[in-house]
Amino acid sequence: MQTKERREVEPRWVTEYVTEVYPGYEARYRVPLGPYIAGLAEQMGADKARRVSRPYRPEIDAIVIHTERLILIEAKIFKWMDGLSKLPVYKSLLADTPELQDVKDRPVEMQLLVVRPVAWVNSAAEKAGIRVVEWAPAWIVQIFEERDKYWTPEATKARQERKEVLQKLGFK
Repeated sequence: MQTKERREVEPRWVTEYVTEVYPGYEARYRVPLGPYIAGLAEQMGADKARRVSRPYRPEIDAIVIHTERLILIEAKIFKWMDGLSKLPVYKSLLADTPELQDVKDRPVEMQLLVVRPVAWVNSAAEKAGIRVVEWAPAWIVQIFEERDKYWTPEATKARQERKEVLQKLGFK
């Protein structure tokens, strides 16, 4: 029995959304935010400091550099709380992000991209100044609905069979 190949769903979803909704505007994807590791730019130059610091900087799914504002986009299929909590932190890091110094003073719009809006998410987002955007092409809706199939008898049986095969092979 093969394990499933990892699907990079959110990057595709965000790219399609930005391309359709903000055509003609500069967009950056998986943007690291915040300062470089202290002292590295002086020691090795800004370019190397940026590369060395990347694993230690949080990344936002996308930033659209609109003529009037910066649009921060975080996409979440299921883990809405993660998106709600990350966006204000990302916004706070903009001023210290060397790659965004030329646009850091623009007004900021935070967007949480979701497949289906949920009442508590909408309420919390409104209070936090986050715009919830429902944008769901058919392929992402299909992935969203797969989650409901997890507890079906067929899926439960398949997981049990896989577990037994792994145990026979010596994995616990």
